[in-house]
Amino acid sequence: MSTVRMRVVKYIPEKLYGFCSGLDDEGTLREVFFHLAVFHPGESVEVARCMGCPGPPRCQNPVDSPPPILGEWVLVDSPEGEPGGKAPRAQRVVRETTPRMIIGVVESFDALRRYGFVMGSDQVSYHLHESEIADGRIPLTGHQIIFFAGFREGRPRACHVRVCR
Repeated sequence: MSTVRMRVVKYIPEKLYGFCSGLDDEGTLREVFFHLAVFHPGESVEVARCMGCPGPPRCQNPVDSPPPILGEWVLVDSPEGEPGGKAPRAQRVVRETTPRMIIGVVESFDALRRYGFVMGSDQVSYHLHESEIADGRIPLTGHQIIFFAGFREGRPRACHVRVCR
C-alpha cells in the first residue's frame, strides 16, 4: 500500500462516493475510487454568516467539515491495483487543508441550463452548477449564498452551496 497526494476529481453526494486522481511515485497518472466512509475531513470548519440574516442564519447549519470538495488536495492510501482493470479502492483519504466557507452573491443563474456564476467575497467568480446546491433551492440573481471553493477543469467552482434567502 502506498500514500499518494491526489486531487478530488469527482464526488457524487447522493451516492457517497467519488474519485481522486494524481501521479504515483513513478510519475504515472492514477485514478482511485473512494467511499465517504474512508474520507477523513480533518478539523472543524469556521462557518460563514450571511449578511442580513436575523439571528442564526437559516442557511447556516452547524458544519463539522464538508464532504469532499472538487479539486481539493488529499492524501490517499490505496492498494496497488484491482482485478479487472477497475480503479483501486482507497483504504483512507485524508484532507490536506481545512476548507473555508465563502459568502457570495449570484451574478447569474440559468434554470434551464442549470448553471450560473457567483461572485465570492474573495472577488473570484465561481461557476455554480445546480448539482452543487445542497438544499435544492434554485438561486436567483442577487441572492446571497455560502459555499466552499473548489475547482473543476481548472476553473473555480462553488461546491456544497446553500442559498441564504
